[in-house]
Amino acid sequence: MGDSVAGHPYAFAVAALLLAGCGASGTGREAAARAPATRVSAGDRAWLVAIHQDGLADVRYGRLAERKGATSAVRRAGTTLVADHVAFEPKVVRTANALGIDLPRAERAGQLALGRRLANEAGTRFDRDFVAAMAEAHEKAIARTEDQVHVGSSPQLTDLARAALPALREHLDMLRRANPIG
Repeated sequence: MGDSVAGHPYAFAVAALLLAGCGASGTGREAAARAPATRVSAGDRAWLVAIHQDGLADVRYGRLAERKGATSAVRRAGTTLVADHVAFEPKVVRTANALGIDLPRAERAGQLALGRRLANEAGTRFDRDFVAAMAEAHEKAIARTEDQVHVGSSPQLTDLARAALPALREHLDMLRRANPIG
């Protein structure tokens, strides 16, 4: 390894503290308290951020479905999405905090745009677009989460992914059954 600072086992924590001291990431105390004990790969971090933003979006869309759904199946799907994602989010936040990962406060731009579009729809059109968008989003989330389980490098995040899969699969099945088109 030689004398390289980058190869030193504490280099990541020292870099985080230095960046925090320069104002790059909140106060120095926050960064020191949240510095990860182990390094988290970019793929692990990306999965956690994506699953967090997916959860935020699903709560937003679910609340729209509770109010605007033309069928009871779509309204129930909305209620289930809200309840399940609200219940799972504290696990995501706790894991992120334990690993020193900052989570965004809002959904991705495309998710926000979909929320605005759904908010302007009504009746059967709302149901059709809600179900189609949610089914597609859950298919992608399941694929990402299965990848995380199989190739993730962080044991905490692979455990979280494993815990998320059953609900994601149940949501996809529920959405397919709620499809107003058949």
